[in-house]
Amino acid sequence: MSPTNLPDCINTKLKRYFKQLNGEQAFGVHKMVMQESESITLKFVLDMVEQNQSEAAKILGMNRGTLKKKIELYKL
Repeated sequence: MSPTNLPDCINTKLKRYFKQLNGEQAFGVHKMVMQESESITLKFVLDMVEQNQSEAAKILGMNRGTLKKKIELYKL
């Protein structure tokens, strides 16, 4: 059965990630998780509002300028 809430999903994915490392040392995990989750969230919301940046910024709780910078950063 797959997890249905966000913390459980993240936990499952992290367990899989560390298992796939097969004993190799992990580096920068926090930054990786934050960047990937942010870019996925931004893309999801932008798609949901048909790329309307003003509406997406409201939903995300950030100003439009910050959203524009993140869109450029993640090449969305």
